[in-house]
Amino acid sequence: MEQIADKQYCQSCGMPLRFDVEEYLGTNADHSCSDEYCYYCLKDGSYTVDISMNEMVDIWVKYTDKYNWYSGTDYTPQELRTLLNKRLPTLKRWRQKEMTQHVHYEAINWVRTYIDQNLFQEIDPEQLAKMVNLSFFHFRKVFRNVTGENIGTYIQRLRLEYIAHLLITTGQSIEEIGMQTNYQTKFSLAKAFKKHFGISMSAYREKYKSVNASQEPDSMPEAKIMRINTLKAVCIEVGDTFRDKHAYTTIWKQLLHYKAVHLQNAPNSRFVSISQDNPLITPMEQRRFYIGILVEGSAKSEGKLSLREIPGGMYAVFRYKGSYSDLPEFYKTIYNQWFPYSMYHQKRPLTFEVYLNSPDETPVEGLLTEIYIPIDK
Repeated sequence: MEQIADKQYCQSCGMPLRFDVEEYLGTNADHSCSDEYCYYCLKDGSYTVDISMNEMVDIWVKYTDKYNWYSGTDYTPQELRTLLNKRLPTLKRWRQKEMTQHVHYEAINWVRTYIDQNLFQEIDPEQLAKMVNLSFFHFRKVFRNVTGENIGTYIQRLRLEYIAHLLITTGQSIEEIGMQTNYQTKFSLAKAFKKHFGISMSAYREKYKSVNASQEPDSMPEAKIMRINTLKAVCIEVGDTFRDKHAYTTIWKQLLHYKAVHLQNAPNSRFVSISQDNPLITPMEQRRFYIGILVEGSAKSEGKLSLREIPGGMYAVFRYKGSYSDLPEFYKTIYNQWFPYSMYHQKRPLTFEVYLNSPDETPVEGLLTEIYIPIDK
């Protein structure tokens, strides 16, 4: 369909506006087509449905025949999806919504980074709201919309998951862990832990501690122990979006677009992925997983793309060659064979991967990935 002026599209759903509705719906049709909204969006007098832009596209793709009937077009569902994915972001409703979402996301991303860096200090949610210039009522609502959790629940969960990480990766006693994490009493920690995980701390340690074989395996992954400086990466959160091929592809396109626009003078910037949670502890739908590009110096945030720091320190670095789909098995080998026989434990529930080449240019069997795991003796 030939591109026409912005005002000739419904500013909500992207449908081309038609003013000859009676031709389609009859002279007695109760329609409210205006300069901005189509019959479908205003048939009840006002547009009040609060859905995402992707959901709006999905609705029209589902009813492609109705879209074609109303607008006089002949699109296939895939053609319509491609068209609306380009058109909707240019329309008033979605421009405004996207701008607001970007501001909110940047604020909550800052808050989450602050929480990560001060996890076991006293954190006052009302002070967090002031730091990002939101009322406390609005802050709680925005935080829940972005993360899916209440602010208090989120902080408590991260604290308990970090404690669970210490239980299964270190030899520290429960008393030592309690002191390290500033819990007021052993009883309060034990009670909170059992309420969250359903079992006691000692039972959890016994159930999930690293595998300890009686004999060292004949072959183990080779690790290079090295100290790295703090790294910076422009990242976008993935969460469990990787389950949806279309949504995951969209995220990668955003990242590639950012690199093409902002990092033209840094052709050697590496792609990375960052996981901030222990997969044995944190449910998949709550894991903080990001993909991004390593950058030097300052970098510009853009919408959901934000600048994240990877802490410097001692790391065990493993090099893996082969398909990305086999990486989970390689991780199992690291945790079940290398760690139990090394003099190290994983310092924090963080890993990141640096991709040394690209599947666009390299056969699957030649893909190289470096895995970084922070360690302590």
